[in-house]
Order: sequence, then C-alpha cells, then structure tokens
Amino acid sequence: MPLWLVTVLAIVAALTAISGAFYAALPRIVQPLLRCLLCLHYRVKVTGLENLPLTGPVLIVSNHVSWLDGFFIAAFTPRRGGALVSADIVNRPIVRQLAVRSGMIPTPFSGPRAIREALRSGGVLLDRSEVLAIFPEGQITRIGMVGPFLRGMEVILRGRPHVAVVPVALDNMWGSILSASDGRFFRKWPQGWRRTVVIAFDPPLPAPVSAFSARQGVVEAVVRARALTGTPSHALETLDPALPRWVHSDLGLLAASAADYDDGYVRQSGGKPGSVGLAVPGVALRAVNGAGVPLPSGTEGRLEALLPGRPGWVDTSCRGSLDACGFVRIVE
Repeated sequence: MPLWLVTVLAIVAALTAISGAFYAALPRIVQPLLRCLLCLHYRVKVTGLENLPLTGPVLIVSNHVSWLDGFFIAAFTPRRGGALVSADIVNRPIVRQLAVRSGMIPTPFSGPRAIREALRSGGVLLDRSEVLAIFPEGQITRIGMVGPFLRGMEVILRGRPHVAVVPVALDNMWGSILSASDGRFFRKWPQGWRRTVVIAFDPPLPAPVSAFSARQGVVEAVVRARALTGTPSHALETLDPALPRWVHSDLGLLAASAADYDDGYVRQSGGKPGSVGLAVPGVALRAVNGAGVPLPSGTEGRLEALLPGRPGWVDTSCRGSLDACGFVRIVE
C-alpha cells in the first residue's frame, strides 16, 4: 500500500475518532459551549434561579420570541433535561446535532401522530424526574406579544400532579435578527451588537395548572424581567393606534391591539372584537374577586395591573375579564 494512502487513511481515522469522541461528550459539554457562543453576542442576566426546584420533575413554560429561545433555556437552566422545540428550528444542518445532543426534542408544526409522539417524549423526561422546557405558544410571536397557550401542556401534565410548573420569561429578544421584528427574520440590521437578554425564573405555579394560568404566569415573569432590561412597552412597532387599546389615566398604556398576522402558514391574532387587545409587554393584567383572588378566564372581576418598578398589583378601578387567549374586555 502506498505511503500517501496510509497517511490519508490514518488522518481520516484520527479525525473520525476525534469527531466521535466529541459527539459522545457533547451532552456533558454542550451547556458551557452554548453559554460561550451566546455570550459572544448577548449580555445574559439570569434571575430567580432559586425558584427552580433542585429535585423532582419540573415543567418550564416560556414565551417564544426568537429562534434562539430553546438554546437560551438549555444554556442557562442548571438542571439536566430537554425542551420541545419546533422542528423547523432544530432540523437544520449542523444545528440539529448540537440541538438534539443538548436535549431538544423536535416538535412538528402539524400532524397529530407526530405531535403526540413529541408530547410522549416530553412526558418520559418528567417521569425520570428531569426538567422539560416547552414553548406553549407553539410558534415564535410575529406580533411581539405573548400569544395564547396551546393545550399540549395540559396533556403533558395529565396524570402527573407532582410536576412543578415554573414560568420563565425571555425578555429583550424582540428586535434581534432572529426575532420577527420589522416583519421578517434575518434580513435586517440587528438593534445593538451585544443586547442584554434577561431570563427570569418565577416561583412554581399553584396546582392545578391550566394553559391560561401558565400564560398568566409567564406574562407576570416578563414584567419582572422587564424591570431589569428597562425596555418600554410602547416601543413595540406592531401596536396599531387605530385599533382598540387601553390607556389608563394614571398607569399609561396597559393593553393594545396589533394587526392580525397570516402568511398562509402561521396565523396569529393581534386583536379581538369587543376587547381592548392584549396586555402590552412589560404589563400583566388579571381579574380578581372581592377577596383579591385571581379569577379564571372569561370571569368578570376587578382588573389589576402589575408593572415594572411598582411593588405588587395595582387596582385600575375598572372591571372586566380576560379570555383564554389573554384578550382584555372592559365592562366599566
């Protein structure tokens, strides 16, 4: 055998061994690797890690703003686990290897059998007392606000009352080239080179947890994250002043509407007849009864607001309700 051929085969064998060893070690090194890669472009602040239980199964529910959200959760959650992430994001060359080995589970946008299998895979992680992260909106926001939560999370929790559900907020990703700001991904200039991203972990939600109560928990976590980023809620370019909104005389803009988004593949509602829109980012709204207990969706009560920098919930002196998707209706 020629010497040059022996040399080539030896080099190929060495590279194969090195790549194989790296692939095998990836689950153990992927978290610090992801942190290093993300911190090249982002300043990341993590708050509320004391709210993440140290043992037992945990379901993390988070808002979905950009293509990097799953990687942020994987990089800065200190416990081992996985995440249900859109297959459109995961199933890409090079990205797939890093994503799957870091614990991300590709979830199809449609197809009941495939979706059931993804939910089953997530349940297996919880049954092993690990951490599972999901984005219950099912898609990246195109309007900049937290959309309705799908019922898949309720399916995962069914028969697992011992699972702790922890709301997590990713704030200040809107405006990055990997978000849908300005109506497009990628084809735009990023707003700032090293933008500050806040990941806020809130305390576990009281059981039983519904899609509506989980969404409320995430919206509240966004408020606490917004207190660290300082991004004003009125800066969202998708808000349409010609559509219904709620400007409180003392508290300012609390809820607003955006034009509906529909590209034939993704459909998102930015407004609803009879409502004043959704709580703007950095504001949480809830309806409570006379004793101050939060009411379920569709139930009329006294409206309260949670805002960055203000301690506790503030009475708006208005009555109304929030529907299952979070749209606010005012009755007086």
